[in-house]
Amino acid sequence: MINTYNFENFVNEVKAPPVQPELSWRAVVIQLTHEALPEFKDFCRRQQIAVIDTFDRQLADLALVKFPDTRNLKERQSFVTDRLAACGGQAVCGNWVYLPWEKKVAHLLSEDDYFEVITNRNQDKITRDEQQVLRTKRIGVIGLSVGGEAAVTVAQEHLCGEIRLADFDRLDLSNLNRLNAGFDELGTAKVLIAARRIARINPYLEVRIFDEGVTAENAIEFLDGLDLLIEECDHLQVKRDVRQLARGRDLNVIYAADERGFLSIEPYQYCADLRPFHGRAEQPQPPRQSFPTPLAFMQALALWLGGWENLSKRSQGSLERIGQSLCGYPQLASEARYAAGQLGHVARRLLLGEKLPPFIGNLDLAELI
Repeated sequence: MINTYNFENFVNEVKAPPVQPELSWRAVVIQLTHEALPEFKDFCRRQQIAVIDTFDRQLADLALVKFPDTRNLKERQSFVTDRLAACGGQAVCGNWVYLPWEKKVAHLLSEDDYFEVITNRNQDKITRDEQQVLRTKRIGVIGLSVGGEAAVTVAQEHLCGEIRLADFDRLDLSNLNRLNAGFDELGTAKVLIAARRIARINPYLEVRIFDEGVTAENAIEFLDGLDLLIEECDHLQVKRDVRQLARGRDLNVIYAADERGFLSIEPYQYCADLRPFHGRAEQPQPPRQSFPTPLAFMQALALWLGGWENLSKRSQGSLERIGQSLCGYPQLASEARYAAGQLGHVARRLLLGEKLPPFIGNLDLAELI
């Protein structure tokens, strides 16, 4: 559950933050009274916190959602008037939401109203009843390169009420060819970048972070209570271990790679005899440092993508040059977002109870078009 602060709590949060703003990622939700409003605005001014108030536009959006018929203009106007009167004025309607890392506070609709507006244009690709079911779900995402795009996609479609993010890596300049981040975030933990992106879309969504990635020590905590696992890391043994744990917990796992539209659906919830990664990861996986060359590791990782021959010719050529004339694995922004789209589509169907069959293969646009 998201904690709601009063003005005094907010002041304490700013003056003595439990987490320094540069390391923060969780939005702070504030409810104000009429009495506290002048002090709130003065405090924000003195602390150089930017105040953003677009509540009137949001309330107009809510009225449109409630009365979508074009003939209902008077009803919309009455709804807005009545809502403001019930609150006692616009400034104390809804909530104020503080983003510590940006030193911004914004005036937003209350949680249920916000949810109603932000999900309205999902209908009926996702029905209202389905959206409420999805709101009860928990999703875990391991690995936040492609996984970061997937995490934001499922959060933006509101496919869950809680999302857990795990990664130990930090943003490098070479990551900016595909990750939705900026140069001002270089050196920032990828888990913080993804969590902040989600908070700016929906500050009411519960987000938990595991900034050491998933380890033997925290794997059970990470998986506990999940309804779906999205696995996108490149640690070979972790990929195998989490599948074994997921299988033992009847937890569905999905994985997509930004290489020829590769997709794996592992529905352990109702396919108890399905072996981890469709039987392609039967043996313990060696650590990355045990491989003699970067190419040797990439060839081992390629087994998780259907094998070396299943890679595109261009990717094969690039991989053969790693450690010589190239420094890293070739990946593109369009392919990362395509993988995220695949994961969002499959996640939605699985979370709504559709019994998708096990699948492993390529949905390769280069072949389809």
